[in-house]
Amino acid sequence: MQVFTRDLVETHCVGLEWPDFLGRVALGERFVVETERFNRVNGPIAVEGVRAGDAIAVHIEAIEVLPPFESPNGGPFYEGMGGLVSLELRDGVFLYPNGIALQARPSVGNVAVLPAPTPSVLALSRRDIGPPGQRRRGWGWRGIVNDPRGKHCHQDCRYLTAGAAIHLRAQVDLAGLCLADVHGYIGQGELAFAGIEVAASVQLYVERSAGWYVDWPLIETQDEVMVFCSDTNLLDGTTDQQFVDVVRLAYQEMRKIVAEKVGGPIDGANPVVAAALDIRNCALYGLGNFVQKEGKQPDQVDRDVAVVGALPKSIFPEYRR
Repeated sequence: MQVFTRDLVETHCVGLEWPDFLGRVALGERFVVETERFNRVNGPIAVEGVRAGDAIAVHIEAIEVLPPFESPNGGPFYEGMGGLVSLELRDGVFLYPNGIALQARPSVGNVAVLPAPTPSVLALSRRDIGPPGQRRRGWGWRGIVNDPRGKHCHQDCRYLTAGAAIHLRAQVDLAGLCLADVHGYIGQGELAFAGIEVAASVQLYVERSAGWYVDWPLIETQDEVMVFCSDTNLLDGTTDQQFVDVVRLAYQEMRKIVAEKVGGPIDGANPVVAAALDIRNCALYGLGNFVQKEGKQPDQVDRDVAVVGALPKSIFPEYRR
């Protein structure tokens, strides 16, 4: 089994505008991607036979998390609440120093494909080229498979656990699969700007997506189907999109998914979406006025916000037990 080791995050195409492929996997081939503790992706991995526009399904089979384990200690406060809190992981439970226990729930925060190298995408990459400094991270291309979210990256969805799959549409030939940002636990909304951030080894395989409408990323668990949506303010160079627009988008996209699944019109899909759709938060820390220093400010805008809209798969005949 191929293993793409985490040291490649430090050595492969570091700080460049656009990367070469790190390696290649075949459709259906099981492989392991090791991730670092935070957000720099490992990749991009070429998936043989995939062309731009193809829908792929990335199946997560296992997630092994590695120490150190620390709890965030921030929140909607200008200066946070103090330093990270060291944790012990014992028998699948995170133990806090004060006796609190939290069941671990490892999930992958970023399953990405390379975006199409449009002028706006490459401009975002160039803002961060070169060695790290006071005003830049030196991430280069790694920033464009983390920062914008959108249809190609950085879901921060707590449901991307072992046994789940995410369906994405490739934007370049061979897809350019990347992984990062594994959490030992993440709450809905990631309200402290982080979860329990961990290094990890993720076993997965890729196949062609079948049976679902895929435009925005679609997350499939044993019992539910979800559509991931975010603002695209960074990609578009605007501040126009608000949280309410992202929620409306998730509703509209789920109607398309249901209509496609049952082979009917949108107006036939709407009643079940109206009755049953859950909107669950992925990232809310970008809400305007989430962090306040001197009370609410009128010029604050929403950016970097994301949700999933979820329905039970049992609404469809083929998933009823």
